[in-house]
Amino acid sequence: MRVICDDEEYNLIWDHIFNEFCFKPSYADWKDQPWISVPQPSKSYKIAPACWDEKMEVSVNSMFEQISSGSVYALDYQHDCFEFEPAEHIPYDYSYYDEQRGVNIYFPSYYPNGDYHFFIDKGWSFGLFGHPWKQEIVVWGKELIEMFDKLVNM
Repeated sequence: MRVICDDEEYNLIWDHIFNEFCFKPSYADWKDQPWISVPQPSKSYKIAPACWDEKMEVSVNSMFEQISSGSVYALDYQHDCFEFEPAEHIPYDYSYYDEQRGVNIYFPSYYPNGDYHFFIDKGWSFGLFGHPWKQEIVVWGKELIEMFDKLVNM
């Protein structure tokens, strides 16, 4: 796992999210506003926070591990962002203190727990986008959708 600290790299990634996916974070009138435009195939899932736990987190990480050929971006809107390999099996609710920067680092969960969370392969061909207030996860990419369907329909 690597925290993306380089401002140029960080800004390039977020510029891609804003420009290619038309990401529109909204705090007012969020119920009626489109917030992301993901290429097809994609599918939206309404998932209540009570339905998300460590087992779901491990299952989704396993999906990324199976279809990813390397690193994945873990993006937490307006917070630290990461590049990681799903095979690292980063624990659910993982955090640590970064002595160099003097800050706590929180690795985002696949479920958006208070902010927008994005998990996207570095080739920009599949991903998972989470909206915190809509309790919505948008899954992008045929293979990831098929795997996610099996998980939520168990």
